[in-house]
Amino acid sequence: MKLTPKGMRDIGPEDMFVREEAIERIRQTFRSFGYRPLETPAMEYLETLRAKAGPEVDKQIFVIEGNEYGLRFDLTVPLARYAAATDAPKPFKRYAIDVVWRKEEPQRGRFREFYQADVDIVGSSSMRCEAELLGIASDICGSFGFPKRRILLNNRKILDGIASKLGIEGDAKGEVFRVLDKLDKIGEGEVEKLLREIVGEKKAGELLSIIRSKGDNNTRLALAAKYSEAGAKELAEILSLCDFEVEIDLFLVRGLGYYTGPVFEIKLSEGIGTVIAGGRYDGLLGIYGQDSPAVGISVGIERLVTLLAEQKKALIKKTDSRVFVASVKPEFYPYAAEVAAAFRKAGIACETDLNERSLRKQFDYANSLGIPFAAVVGEREKKENAVTLRDMGGGKEEVLPIGAAISRVLGR
Repeated sequence: MKLTPKGMRDIGPEDMFVREEAIERIRQTFRSFGYRPLETPAMEYLETLRAKAGPEVDKQIFVIEGNEYGLRFDLTVPLARYAAATDAPKPFKRYAIDVVWRKEEPQRGRFREFYQADVDIVGSSSMRCEAELLGIASDICGSFGFPKRRILLNNRKILDGIASKLGIEGDAKGEVFRVLDKLDKIGEGEVEKLLREIVGEKKAGELLSIIRSKGDNNTRLALAAKYSEAGAKELAEILSLCDFEVEIDLFLVRGLGYYTGPVFEIKLSEGIGTVIAGGRYDGLLGIYGQDSPAVGISVGIERLVTLLAEQKKALIKKTDSRVFVASVKPEFYPYAAEVAAAFRKAGIACETDLNERSLRKQFDYANSLGIPFAAVVGEREKKENAVTLRDMGGGKEEVLPIGAAISRVLGR
């Protein structure tokens, strides 16, 4: 029998606890900034997906149902379709956390089926939007214990201006941008080689000398202004609104063809690449019927979870259960179920024995899942409406009324 399809995998309970905790932290951050949830179908018409996918992404679409439908490759195109057909108050601030699919070669921290967590703003051209989204990214990094993240910022208008000044137009410009976007994957040497093949030695050298320029943000802004005053002005405004460190990176492209203005990436580790990224895509909604400015940012859940696991920044647990209610004999199971119900009513996750095992084997099971307490019930406990509360770490036992046992587990 075959295993899971290529680039897809099963996620066991322990990994799911880490994933769900990460998603919940991200969701709470999104909501703290006033973003509202939106869910869209997993499938879209192919014409919807291809309207602004670009040649690179078009090859990654999972096509189904006789070339009529495809699985969504991101959460932005479905948002654009929805927002273009909906008369919502502006700005429309939505978040979505869901599965997307891309038929690309799997690699470390990257799969064909994966979760994304997106926030987007529709209906505002202000750079306040970009600053808010970068603030969200900064807060998310902090909440997961990554204070030394790198927030990189550029503007497609500047890249367009550089290309135009060098006489790089049409298909060649798109190829150049796609090559620059592969910097993390293939390295500077290979990027330089490919650029020479596309635009020749002279133009490739001039382009690289510009984007490799050294200096602080002010130096890079001054250079950027030579190629796009509007683009440089937008970056300066974003920087002025951020009270955290942001670095201008003229190498930064972002591969999707629909970006029209500022683009950004957040890196948490040299080895795993970009974890959070996004940009402005003011022209996308018009393709779906109702033009409106828009900007968004996406958190790559898979890469974040991989990084958390590698750096042991996430709490590894096997269960949410805090108490295992163990029956001395099978006939006391009904009372065990009553006790469990009382614990759950108090907000304490707990389990009971479903296999009629011996007390020792029940303890072994509780220990295997790291459950910190066992509430043992037998004839005496049933008569006294009590439990024998056992600390599974130290082995200390104490007979307590159910209410007192609940307080002890809650740490009161």
